[in-house]
Amino acid sequence: MRAMRQAGRFLVLFGAVMLVYSVGGYLASIPHGARTAIKFALPLVLLLFTYACTRLERLRPWKPVSIALLAASCGFLAAWLLSDRILGALNVVGESASGIALTRLSESTLIVAAAWLVARIGGMSRADLYLQRGRVRVWLPIGLAAFVVFSALFLSQWTRAGLTTAALLSALPWILMFVIANGFMEEFHFRSLLLRPFEGRLGRGGANACIALSFTLAHAPVTYVPNIVPFLAVLLVLAWLWGFLIQRTESLWGAALFHAGADLLVVLGVFSTLGSS
Repeated sequence: MRAMRQAGRFLVLFGAVMLVYSVGGYLASIPHGARTAIKFALPLVLLLFTYACTRLERLRPWKPVSIALLAASCGFLAAWLLSDRILGALNVVGESASGIALTRLSESTLIVAAAWLVARIGGMSRADLYLQRGRVRVWLPIGLAAFVVFSALFLSQWTRAGLTTAALLSALPWILMFVIANGFMEEFHFRSLLLRPFEGRLGRGGANACIALSFTLAHAPVTYVPNIVPFLAVLLVLAWLWGFLIQRTESLWGAALFHAGADLLVVLGVFSTLGSS
């Protein structure tokens, strides 16, 4: 009976994450008007549910989960409303290496800022969000080693593609901006927000597995890799490792560095075909 309840909670949380992060966030195939409506509706629904969790005893254990998902949805809404306006005011050209990097930086900053603000208002501490030093002697060498390994693979790919050193040096600042911004944002937006609240419902292992699976499937619509199935299989393993690293070190930073390194391998196809302007 307990196993069935645990499985039910897993499915509920998995469905909630897919709703907020995929339907309410990354799924670009939804018409623009519908996406706007969804991005406004989800924070409202989650705010009402959070209030219900405060008032009703039987829902109270779900309040931390609701606050975390509310914060995540507000991050998506902030980026949706403000990022294009900021980039337009700065005359950023999207179809360039600098434009893609600055777009990712703008979106990531808005997502993190809004989600962090809502989470903090909702009562989540820095420790709840893993925004602390933690076991730095563990996460720092692991994060750095992963970044170095992925950097070497990235350089190998660049060379095999016949691209020049001059092109690399020209694009490198924008590539680094992209992967650092994206790596930190995704680790914060998924694991920093969700791990602690989900642990209260699923335990440490169940929380990490649920978030890793939903994180992986949220990437299923991507078009920047030629073979989606191997990509998702590798991503699932990496997503689980990032969550495990955060849980073991009580800090987000090692996973963010690890993630940024891994992103070097998927941005090559984008940046290698663009100018450096």
